[in-house]
Amino acid sequence: MRENREKWMELCEQAAKEQDPEKLVELISQINQLLEAKERRLKSKASASEPTEDRL
Repeated sequence: MRENREKWMELCEQAAKEQDPEKLVELISQINQLLEAKERRLKSKASASEPTEDRL
């Protein structure tokens, strides 16, 4: 996960400086992929920790 955080930060820094619109779109796409993967992980953790009726 640390690698993804470092990659995400690196991509954001590059996007902030990028002048080429096509390269900027590619960077934003990569950032979005990392954020979507994190969202899936968080949702997966949340649903795994929610009590079910069987556990009550």
